[in-house]
Amino acid sequence: MDKKAVGMLLGVAGVILWFMPFLSVKMGGYNNMFHGLQLHQAGHHIGGIAYLLIISSAIYAVSAWLLNKQISIVAAVVTLGISAWLVIQVGSSVAWGLISLVAVAIASLILALTMDKHERLDEGKHYRAFSPSPANTNRQPVITQSMLTFECD
Repeated sequence: MDKKAVGMLLGVAGVILWFMPFLSVKMGGYNNMFHGLQLHQAGHHIGGIAYLLIISSAIYAVSAWLLNKQISIVAAVVTLGISAWLVIQVGSSVAWGLISLVAVAIASLILALTMDKHERLDEGKHYRAFSPSPANTNRQPVITQSMLTFECD
């Protein structure tokens, strides 16, 4: 897969992981009244700064699709920073959803740092309908049969 598709999938994975358990607490106190009770808290339960996680993951998905390196890096750093801060705050009660979100944020940052501006320029080379011909001295657009064929991967 190309970087566009992988970046989009990482952004969508970040959005989905926002709904997964961030922390897990086992209750066993109060005269064993709550013995065996286990509580999970996800991003939508936390609120506040956790809403920035879902927004930054969605922004990363869009910017990765558009191959915008700067916005992708900023969105990945925001996601990684907030999720790492939440891991530090939660401590030993961290659940698999938050750990997975940190892993996705690290992968998103690595992908964003390896994006190249030439990929965006080379992306549309097969879809141009008008191209100046070297034989045409007044630079009028010329359409040839080979320009009208589209290549799909």
